[in-house]
Amino acid sequence: MHINKFLIFLGIFLASCGTNRSITKSQPATSNPTDIQESYLYSTSVYGSDSGGPTANIAVLLPMTGDAKSVGNDIKTSLETAFLRKIKPNIKISFYDLSGDKTRRETVIHTALYENPDIIIGPLFAEDTLSLREMKSSKIPVISFTSDVNSLGDNVMTMNLIPTQSIEAIIRQMQQDGSKNMIILAPNDNSGKLMASVASKVSSAYDIPIKGLFYYTPGNSDSIKEVSMRASMYSARSAANSRAREVLSDILAKEPLSAQQKYSLRHQLEKISRTETLGDLPYDSILFLGNGEDSKTLASFLRYYGVGNRDAAFYGTTLWHGSDIASDFTMSGAKYAKLPEISNNFISLYNMMAGKDPDYLAAFGYDAANLALGMLFSQKGQSAFLFDPSGYTGTSGIFRLQPSGESERALRIMELNGTGTAGTLVDAPKNFLNPLYSVNTASLRQVSEKELSTRGINPGDYITIPDDLRRKSAYRTKTLGANYVADSTDTEPTYAPVEIYESETTETVSNPEFESAKSETISRKYIDSVEIEE
Repeated sequence: MHINKFLIFLGIFLASCGTNRSITKSQPATSNPTDIQESYLYSTSVYGSDSGGPTANIAVLLPMTGDAKSVGNDIKTSLETAFLRKIKPNIKISFYDLSGDKTRRETVIHTALYENPDIIIGPLFAEDTLSLREMKSSKIPVISFTSDVNSLGDNVMTMNLIPTQSIEAIIRQMQQDGSKNMIILAPNDNSGKLMASVASKVSSAYDIPIKGLFYYTPGNSDSIKEVSMRASMYSARSAANSRAREVLSDILAKEPLSAQQKYSLRHQLEKISRTETLGDLPYDSILFLGNGEDSKTLASFLRYYGVGNRDAAFYGTTLWHGSDIASDFTMSGAKYAKLPEISNNFISLYNMMAGKDPDYLAAFGYDAANLALGMLFSQKGQSAFLFDPSGYTGTSGIFRLQPSGESERALRIMELNGTGTAGTLVDAPKNFLNPLYSVNTASLRQVSEKELSTRGINPGDYITIPDDLRRKSAYRTKTLGANYVADSTDTEPTYAPVEIYESETTETVSNPEFESAKSETISRKYIDSVEIEE
């Protein structure tokens, strides 16, 4: 099942592709990363020498037919590109089509293992990677493309980005921005819960308390709307607004006032009546752990309920990549983590082969091929080469592999500006001299949803009335929506259940002389293309 047609082109190819606080973790001695394309060119391994020697066998397991054939063949093209540039006569590359049902895929894995490969590139998906891990000898290294850490280990590694790493990168940026308190909005699925656990751990290390953690059903507008309403404290803040307007209106209607007092009260009433909510939030930052589409919908509903990015800074992860969130001008100022741009040299090289630009998975494939060849050529031991703590410079920034199987990739910080193209705010690191990531995902425990920790909102704190009137019972105000939970310094990512007391926000405001300010300027049908159903 060997595909060697591309070796025909050998010999005619090609121009060269060309101080933050973190969680304490031991760090082996590092130096500057090695360019992965040049990591073995001057070594003298018996593998790949022109003077003979034993044959090295590289097996490639990718879906080349079926639903995932497009992704699989894109990676295959990048592998062929790398092999064309570097292959030696006694390196054998065998491609295996890992598609079809599970039984067929397991049969393909058995066939590949029967050929005794020295190293395996692929699979693409977690299920196949886990099957391969269970079938193979632990000594055979595997360079896969899954982002599921649960399928890694036993010499099974991944070239893919681990999404949880972008959480530490963006929380580090939140600390630099001066964030004091945050809330987390996460998808209610296994990935979202894992990322929420990471965020809980990292936020403690960077001294940014979590004031609330909310899970929503991905892609479900009703669930997103309900979470947004709770996260915005809409019930308490709208009731506070109504009570403040009632007090001001009653005083204006019933009390003898000086001209200056009337002016002040009318000015306050006019200002409060422009919005439907009143009161400060117990957080200044919102961390979105979902994809770009869900994050846009959440932000739309948050604005609908009175929380915009002027009230709390918006932050996201690498999951925003690939969405049209950069074109949403209402998200301007939001920041998220992203991989460095793919190198222009590789884009040109790949375009010559495929007739199109590569995506990140294709770039990872090119680096994986160079990593596999580098291991075979290197005079270092297998582990010393693959797990070099200094890492390698690849087609999309620096990376290194960990014995756990996870890859570490340097990320940059992007800022949205509504133009359709986000700008780079902070460049990605160029080396691993300072640790980039510190959370061991295997040690994390799932965190439960956490209602807002807040002292509540007293509308009387947001209006100014004559001192002698504050003593009248008719103008006294109550704190609404209080749910105070003392911040804990415990870094263990588990939370005790939060007891929610009956709120006073349902209290009816009734006064025949009070008329609530109308809000004709506020549309309640559409908010940023999200239909709102009352």
